[in-house]
Amino acid sequence: MNRREYLGALGGGVAALTAGCSADESDTYLDEPDLRAEPSQLPYPVYGQSLPDVTLSDPIADEEITVGNDDRDTLLTFFYSHCQSVCPRLVSALRNVQANAIEDGLIDTTAFQAVTFDPERDDGDRLRGYADRMNVSLSDNWRFLRPESPEHAQEVVTDEFGVRFERTHPEEMDMYMFSHRALILLVNADGYVERSYPNSTPSWQTIDDDLRTLNDREH
Repeated sequence: MNRREYLGALGGGVAALTAGCSADESDTYLDEPDLRAEPSQLPYPVYGQSLPDVTLSDPIADEEITVGNDDRDTLLTFFYSHCQSVCPRLVSALRNVQANAIEDGLIDTTAFQAVTFDPERDDGDRLRGYADRMNVSLSDNWRFLRPESPEHAQEVVTDEFGVRFERTHPEEMDMYMFSHRALILLVNADGYVERSYPNSTPSWQTIDDDLRTLNDREH
């Protein structure tokens, strides 16, 4: 059963259980946001939910990494490096937050993870070059994560995290693209979602403000 089916099966029971928790029992630090719909109706992780237990490869560092399990606040997004529209905006938003965290001395408590759903083309060399083009600092808690195959990408990115993607122009093997959902997640150091940003033009200032508030309340 994938995440979407699981949440649908839980339905109102989850909402009732959440409503019964006191503030002291909460796994989150930020105030509850206004969601677009009931949590069980949204395909991606939302406020108060724990991240799926998923381990992926960091092809640059040649390590296996559990997504969001960094003992630090984590900003997580999903992308592919040949994207020319939404993905650069998602990665740029996180890059700007990373730059601010470095400048203000918050980088030791913050991790950045970007999961590709194009493992056929996004190998270590490609992602290293992409980091250079996007001006992200790989030495400052930034990781590109990669499923082992297109099938694994579907299982992880869509089934576990609710980020739909579909390959287009399959006849052009080198130039194919994807249509896909845009999503950034802010996850606290305990692995619980504080904010979901399902926007194709995310405000990095809003994300930065939320991260700083989270950091202040945790410490």
